[in-house]
Amino acid sequence: MTTVNAAPFFLSCLLIVAPLAGCLFEEEEKPQGSGFEWTDRSQPECEPLQVDVACREYLTGFTTPVNSLQHPLVDELWIADLDGRILAYDGNALRQVANLSNLISNCHTEAGLLGFTFTSHFETNPQILFTYIGDAVCETKEVTNLFLAVADVTDGQVNHESVTVLREIEQPYRNHNGGHLLGLENNTYLWGVGDGGGSNDPLDHGQNNTSMLGTIQHFWYHNQTITPLHNASNSEQDYVLHKGLRNPWKFDLDPMGRLWIADVGQNCFEEVNAVNVFEPSNFGWSEREANRVFDDPHDCTTPPSEPPVGMTDPVVVYQHENGRCSITGGYWLDWGPSMWQNGYLFADFCSGEIWLAQQNNEGNWDERVLVNTGNLIVGFGKGLDDELLLFTWGGSIYHLDPHEATNEPV
Repeated sequence: MTTVNAAPFFLSCLLIVAPLAGCLFEEEEKPQGSGFEWTDRSQPECEPLQVDVACREYLTGFTTPVNSLQHPLVDELWIADLDGRILAYDGNALRQVANLSNLISNCHTEAGLLGFTFTSHFETNPQILFTYIGDAVCETKEVTNLFLAVADVTDGQVNHESVTVLREIEQPYRNHNGGHLLGLENNTYLWGVGDGGGSNDPLDHGQNNTSMLGTIQHFWYHNQTITPLHNASNSEQDYVLHKGLRNPWKFDLDPMGRLWIADVGQNCFEEVNAVNVFEPSNFGWSEREANRVFDDPHDCTTPPSEPPVGMTDPVVVYQHENGRCSITGGYWLDWGPSMWQNGYLFADFCSGEIWLAQQNNEGNWDERVLVNTGNLIVGFGKGLDDELLLFTWGGSIYHLDPHEATNEPV
């Protein structure tokens, strides 16, 4: 175990609610009917109910780890923390490679450093792209915007003086920020953007063709400039590849070229979407929640229905019951524990359950619970030796291992 001193994490309220995932908010939105009692950020033990899965501490001392990537050139794992730091782990010790806290806001539980990725051709152009909520005045509950920026990496450290803002998206509220970055190839990237916050998509961003909110954007990066790739007019709308999303906190690409998106629901349903990554899609929010018409946000009895022409329904839906409230994505597993491969891994932030979705003989997707961890799950990562890592709201990273408890070799 390696421990790093956590930077202070200033909150604007005493009630801590679900992070990033988006089912909790202060004045913007309050959880409804989730069956989950909000707690402080104390870290429970990771003690799976299943006897055949071990959960052991990998790293600890973070505020809230949000994503990790293996360094393109050296044997290090770089980990982004919501508080604005990026730390590198070489298997023995942690070292800080960036502290971007002066740029970001941690006033709201969903604000902070939301994600990063290494640029393509890192060996000749060592840079990172990162996304964050800009600095704010916490006392006045100031709303600040979502930023995409780039910085140079010099001698294994992020050069703070080189930070350049590439794109800024106006946020009407403080929640539903999205923020995941996924590098594809040849300097192309996907960027997830939430619907701007508030309950019930109050400003109708989800189905507004001129809004950048509630989307996954596709862009090309070169020499401190980004260019939209979806269309050819070079307008704001040309960045949008997928739309009709509420808060796409994490997404991943499988070997078949399908994009897997964990999109957070409102009061009733959580969803997983899977589409061809380059096939523009509309997932229906806020005309639909999961595979239902979204009409009364407090009525969870609405039956499934066929989506209207031009909208795509999710492949997996689950309901807010047994303490479930907010989906956390997610990886397509073609690595990690052998018995959990060839499926999409996702979790619920509140209940601590982890599922795997796999395709059946009829071509549909079935999900099964792999383990209940009893933790508030923010995301997943890939360790230096392909360990399956679990990121928690309390600041610890765990290694999930279905072998150890059955005395199989690890």
